[in-house]
Amino acid sequence: MLWIIVIVLITLKIYQGDHSFFTQHFNDPSWSTPVADWFRWLYHHLASLLLWAIVPFIIIRAFFKERLSAYGWQLGDWRFGLKATLLAVVIMPLPVYISSLNPEHREWYPLTTLATASIGYFSLWGLSYIPHYIGWEFMFRGFVGIGMSKHYGKIGATGIQVIMTTLLHIGKPMGETWGAVIGGVYLGWLTYRTESVWWAILFHFYLGMLNTWMCA
Repeated sequence: MLWIIVIVLITLKIYQGDHSFFTQHFNDPSWSTPVADWFRWLYHHLASLLLWAIVPFIIIRAFFKERLSAYGWQLGDWRFGLKATLLAVVIMPLPVYISSLNPEHREWYPLTTLATASIGYFSLWGLSYIPHYIGWEFMFRGFVGIGMSKHYGKIGATGIQVIMTTLLHIGKPMGETWGAVIGGVYLGWLTYRTESVWWAILFHFYLGMLNTWMCA
């Protein structure tokens, strides 16, 4: 049953929840390119929250009859999580800066030039960006990673979510796709270690915002 739910939700996100779906059905020709980019990515991010967090929340509570905390929706071992987050804050700027020098990477990021037009826009972009990371991390590190560990063990479930997240990065810059492999293993381990998806969310969100700033 879990496999069927995950496959359906991922497929819906790829097609109906993608920014291209918004462009095809809702885009206003009068919008400037930065504004159009902002709204299509906002749609994309909110679709992630809906399909990969809110819908699984409902399924877990209404059909599985389980607590959300059983899938990592809790602070967990916050002391360890906080240490891991602070370490990431120190370590990650250098590799992100190096990747931002790659022309292929700068073709993708920032997703909209409005995101770095000012500090205010950057903060607003962060508010519109974080729903995507909440959905992404709950789906793959919580719903899949923790949920499937009950059947395949932690190593097997880690492999499953890493394969899924890596395949979803295909088409993006090659370095980012390889990074998804490493990141999937690390964030899967971090989620198991802390029994919480929130530290993976914070790491991924920090990485995304850092990447947005440096690529601009």
